Amino acid sequence: MSLDTAQVSAELSARGLRLTRQRRAVLDAIAAAPCSLSPLQVYDAAREQCPELGLTTVYRTLEVLDEIGVLRRVHGHGHCESFVPAATAHGHTVVCDACGRVTEFTACDMDAVAEAAARETGYRITDHFLQLSGICSRCAHSAGERSAG
Repeated sequence: MSLDTAQVSAELSARGLRLTRQRRAVLDAIAAAPCSLSPLQVYDAAREQCPELGLTTVYRTLEVLDEIGVLRRVHGHGHCESFVPAATAHGHTVVCDACGRVTEFTACDMDAVAEAAARETGYRITDHFLQLSGICSRCAHSAGERSAG
């Protein structure tokens, strides 16, 4: 998935930040990946473009890009978070348990859940995160071919 660097640059600039060579390398690494990348995988991929890039810079960059809505955090079974480009300003993800493919969707009927959580806990709900997991159509199709053969 591509990332609009002009939009990213504008979002960063609005917060007094610049799209540096290091941030660009991180963005390019994530945009070029076929699936979500962990911070260490981002670091390894981005160093091909920017060899002097430090791991701390990668973590800071991922935090900033997540805060401005350019990236989406993805959580897997038994492993830490990874990152993918955000396709929309507010979206959620479905992660394939077989291949790790991440697909974003925008359907969001969470108002009733958020209201119930607020009533039950006394919290003022300000945001939410939704991630589903399952088997993507490609993997389901491949599994069907294997079992039929």
